[in-house]
Amino acid sequence: MDSHRTGRFFRYAIGEILLVVVGILIALQINNWNEERIEQQQIREYALNLASDIQRDMVMIETIDFQIRRMMVQAEAFANYARGRPVEDFDNARVVLLTTFNDYRPFTWNRAAMEQLKTSGGLRQMRNQHLVSQISAYDALTHHLDQDYDKDVNLSNMVQDFVDQVRDSNYINRSALASWIVIMDEESSEIHLEDFENAELIASLQAEALPLLTDDVRDLRILANYQLQVQYLIAPRVDHELPTLRELADEILKLIAEEYPQS
Repeated sequence: MDSHRTGRFFRYAIGEILLVVVGILIALQINNWNEERIEQQQIREYALNLASDIQRDMVMIETIDFQIRRMMVQAEAFANYARGRPVEDFDNARVVLLTTFNDYRPFTWNRAAMEQLKTSGGLRQMRNQHLVSQISAYDALTHHLDQDYDKDVNLSNMVQDFVDQVRDSNYINRSALASWIVIMDEESSEIHLEDFENAELIASLQAEALPLLTDDVRDLRILANYQLQVQYLIAPRVDHELPTLRELADEILKLIAEEYPQS
């Protein structure tokens, strides 16, 4: 009888232990589910913020895209103007107008949400690995473009220093020059250099008859070469890098909208 009661006791004890273990496992699982739910909710918030940041980035790069294209058009126009022209046929006013734009504004990325995703480990916890891959590619390309800008601006500064040794931009009537800047700074418009031939625009500068700061045609040829060198350097920004960035942005925005639909 004692043996029978002992066996029942052990079976009862083991059953109690199993119930406790199962209860603990269930509680742990519920806790894990709850923590994962909270983490995924935080990742969702970061992802939606990232989408907003990328949309603002796309607005920002439109200005830079325009400014780069403006530099390229200007470089080509000055090279055409300078080709085969003797120094006495160069007009200081035209040189000034065709060497006005030698740089573009720096990139100002909206990186707050990107940094939150990276520092919190949110990228590793995202379920859609293709989305993670595209986000990482987008982030890497923005840093690459920052490095490109540093190289571009160094060359642009060198060109500007040389420009200042060749042309005289000290016009009394600065409003005419300002009007040219306005014409060429309309971000939503196409770049039309025929506005350069506007008689009223250029005549007011030519009336002051400022001479060039050089009488050596080689300086003007070198300036044309510098301008074309800048054009060659910055062309990949608008021909390849910015279009690639737009493609990545479009896909990221689409994937985020699918993965984290807004209620």
